[in-house]
Amino acid sequence: MATNTPLRASTSTPATAIRTTLLSRSAPSIPPASQLYEPLVKGVLRHRLYKIFLHSALSCWALVTLWMTWSRGGMFGMGAKESLLLPVKPSTLAYTVATFLAGALPVVVLRKTHLVAAPTPATSPSKILSGALQKRSTGHALFIYLASSLSLLLLHIFITGAYDVNAPASARLTLFVKSRKHPYYLNGHLIYVLLSQVTVAFACLLRCVLLDRFAVRWAKTLTGQGEDKLQSFGLARVVTVGLTTLVYTLLITVANISVFALARSVVLPLLFQVPLLHRVLRPFTAHFLRGAWTVTLFSRHWALVSRAFYLALTTVGIWEFAESAFDAIVAEPIHVAQHTADMGLTLVSGITSKDSYLKHFAYAELREFATEDSPATSTRRTALFTDQKYNPSMWSTLARESLLTLGRDYQLLLRKGKPATTASAAPAATSKPNIPLPAPATPLIRTKVYKPAQTSPLHAALDTFASDGPLAAAVSETAEVGASHIPELFRSVMPTSPQAKAEAAVETVKKAEENVAALVSETRSKWREGVSGALGAVLPKSVAQTAGHVRSWWTRERVHRVAETSLPNRYMDALAAEALCRLVCASLMEDRYGVVQRDIPKIIEALLSFLTALEEYQTELNASYTLPPPEKLRELSPREVAEKEMLAMEAARAGEVLGVVSDVIKDGIVQVVRTFGDKLSAFKFPPRIARKLQGFVDYN
Repeated sequence: MATNTPLRASTSTPATAIRTTLLSRSAPSIPPASQLYEPLVKGVLRHRLYKIFLHSALSCWALVTLWMTWSRGGMFGMGAKESLLLPVKPSTLAYTVATFLAGALPVVVLRKTHLVAAPTPATSPSKILSGALQKRSTGHALFIYLASSLSLLLLHIFITGAYDVNAPASARLTLFVKSRKHPYYLNGHLIYVLLSQVTVAFACLLRCVLLDRFAVRWAKTLTGQGEDKLQSFGLARVVTVGLTTLVYTLLITVANISVFALARSVVLPLLFQVPLLHRVLRPFTAHFLRGAWTVTLFSRHWALVSRAFYLALTTVGIWEFAESAFDAIVAEPIHVAQHTADMGLTLVSGITSKDSYLKHFAYAELREFATEDSPATSTRRTALFTDQKYNPSMWSTLARESLLTLGRDYQLLLRKGKPATTASAAPAATSKPNIPLPAPATPLIRTKVYKPAQTSPLHAALDTFASDGPLAAAVSETAEVGASHIPELFRSVMPTSPQAKAEAAVETVKKAEENVAALVSETRSKWREGVSGALGAVLPKSVAQTAGHVRSWWTRERVHRVAETSLPNRYMDALAAEALCRLVCASLMEDRYGVVQRDIPKIIEALLSFLTALEEYQTELNASYTLPPPEKLRELSPREVAEKEMLAMEAARAGEVLGVVSDVIKDGIVQVVRTFGDKLSAFKFPPRIARKLQGFVDYN
């Protein structure tokens, strides 16, 4: 007989799910460059900064030794033993440290702070200067140069008073002259040397701006290690910097003498004609109005002129040696990936860096990684090609980042260096007509079903004047009703939405800004034409022609500068193109699964499109700036012949700029064609790319 009693619960341990290691984990992404590659490179750059400091300190030590030897009467006046011991004396070393801290260290820190990877996009000296005046780095550089030059002047005054025992009283630069009758007369020697140092600061700032010294010189990155050592030979750099410093200091001295003569002969007498200002200036500068003419004044104070020249030479020399060491060291290739566990991962992470300066180093090392033939490097390339650990894979990331880099610079080349035009806003999509929904059988009650609560009289009064109170609602309803009675003819010209009102207001503001800018430009051009016409009528014809030549040189666009503006990242583009081509060639034997072969058509199309644009640019240069035949040159004036030759020379330099990328792409495509041979017929290319590629196939 069956019973309906429930079964007892089992007292044993309940069953659990079978544990498994087959879990669905998503593949990790490639670590960003800020975590993997950049810390390694920054560590190397930190050590190189110490190397720059060492080179700058050595140059300061050499210049200080020369100064100390000269102030003590030279080697013959000191004796052989004293001359040999002078460089290592504590006083000389202390003065060297002070000179390094005042002269070289601020300039190196300034260059490091405002270092950029690409040059300034400007095509003429006037545009370079106008662009530099809008940067914060120019103001910082002016402050650093002025502070450094004046600090070196103070050191010079101190060393002259402490160690130069044979110096005359006039050489000791005190603030006031030693006179009982006029104790507050300013020392003219100090003013002249002070003006000289200020002129040095402004002249070196101008040279820094026109040479665009904050941009890195990447030319050595494309050379081999042996050639790089040959180019960075120290003696050649010392001679070059020494000659440059000597010539530039001579020009600065001439400019300083001219400024001082103008200030003493013209500016100061005019200031004394001001009614109240002459009472302030007379107790300090009245003696400058008396005495010999400025031209004869320099001949009687030649020792002062020579002392200011040597001080300026020392200042410019310290800065030039420090900046030349900085330029030579910051562009040297860096090898950090080979010391990591996964070299390919480190390099792929490096090329994704947002810092263009560090990205150059990553591509330079990637180029060496792609060209090296050692078995260890071949194994690492195979691991890069067959990577499935990361999503996206290492090869996909490498190809995508390289093609994006080349694509951005390709578009910039097509625009000839001009910024991209902002795309106009897309027209608002036409709204679809609202189709009324079928009415429900039971109409909905859209009013309040509860009786509203009674409010106090004070609250009702405040609610009446509120922004959303009954008064505002009544005005809004009245406006809507009034707008509904406007005829359709007038309603068509009214803004239909707040967005349309905002766009109309923006357009009005833009037109007003354009009108103001055009008015300012027109006024400026008229003012310049008026001033140039007035000066042309007063000045001699030869002076006016010279001024015209200087103005033309200052404002004329350089052909090679236009090419440099069109290809600001040409060295990185060349490195990326060579690395891609070398990796494609290596993939034929090292890519086991054909991962790279899927991207070969895309890579070749991008490179050949870039090459076509470069060749078209070169053809345009050849057609526009090639020198005419000799018989036609004889028909031109000497000035026109000189202009033609100058333009042809600039076009040749522009061709060298374009050749940095075009030569690398040609060599890379040739290597790909030779490596794959007939296997390239398995890939499909667009017709124009196929025709371009066929030329390389026929050549080989």
